[in-house]
Amino acid sequence: METRLYGNGHTGSTEVGGKLNSERQRWSETWMGVLCFSDSFSAPVLWSLYADKHSGVAFEVKYPWPDDHLVKMTYFPERPVMDFSRLREFGGDEEARNRYLLDLLARLMRNKSPGFIFEKEYRLQIDLRDSKRCRLSDGYYDWQLPDYSLKRVILGFCCTLEEATVRRLLDTNGFTETEVVRAKMCQETYSVVVRTRCPKLRRTFSRFS
Repeated sequence: METRLYGNGHTGSTEVGGKLNSERQRWSETWMGVLCFSDSFSAPVLWSLYADKHSGVAFEVKYPWPDDHLVKMTYFPERPVMDFSRLREFGGDEEARNRYLLDLLARLMRNKSPGFIFEKEYRLQIDLRDSKRCRLSDGYYDWQLPDYSLKRVILGFCCTLEEATVRRLLDTNGFTETEVVRAKMCQETYSVVVRTRCPKLRRTFSRFS
């Protein structure tokens, strides 16, 4: 998760912001991870950037998490900035200062450049210390999704994997209810669609690989 604190132009504010960034990053990297999802798999640029130019796959999951655990990203050109002059104005009003800082933190966690609006992103914070769900392997953290959350495996239209091969792998590992489909470009719009239809879900997310 990328968050940055910047000064408001006053002498020393940039250095303070940089120090806070460094200390916060070292602390958060020891325990906090972020899972990123998209609300849709239909944008071709998602497949180009995150699924090896349509050669990868997307995992569609039906999320079991409470709504307040998911962070819906917003897309604004203005970068959240910490105003050190305003902090000084709060003086001893700790309640007002905390409200301001919490609001700033919320915007830092939720906001991205409008250039990423195609992602329709949701984020889920995870605890890397959770040994039941999280495992470190070859420098990467593997996070186990809750049971029965994997609804579909969507193969990119350039993916070399065969549906039958993926089907066998899923069945062998207990994902007998997971559907396997292949993506294609829609002939009527600039969207990615699948070759088969499935029942409409309450809400699903796609994770690309």
